[in-house]
Amino acid sequence: MMTRTFSLVFVLALAGCGGTGFGLFGGDDEPVDLGPAAVAEPEGGLAAGAPSNPASDGQFRGLTVASLGDATRPGLWIETPVVTEEGPGRVIAPDGTVVALTLIPSGGDRGSGSRLSLEAMQALGIPLTNLPTVTVISDA
Repeated sequence: MMTRTFSLVFVLALAGCGGTGFGLFGGDDEPVDLGPAAVAEPEGGLAAGAPSNPASDGQFRGLTVASLGDATRPGLWIETPVVTEEGPGRVIAPDGTVVALTLIPSGGDRGSGSRLSLEAMQALGIPLTNLPTVTVISDA
């Protein structure tokens, strides 16, 4: 009896993984609301002159896993597949730290990950060996 109950719960839980059905874990692909409460301002203010509410202006482009890019290339930039044109923007670190930088299309597939400049990683306070998921916002 216990095995049957466990199996039934397991099947119902997995039913929600595909984004359809009545599964226990939902799965509807609704857009993410970046309202004012979604991003907290880190202590000490925002980096690189970003607006006081980083989610209020700009276009949400997506979430991306970022690694360290070419450390010999100066400046604040991110090469990312979530944009198709180079332009101004911001990234928001998992802890809410915001840095204004240049968004550069990487040409990769949307889920292929991004590369942050050395200066951007330092400004966000992210250790160089970490692979943080950052929020990308376009200001163009």
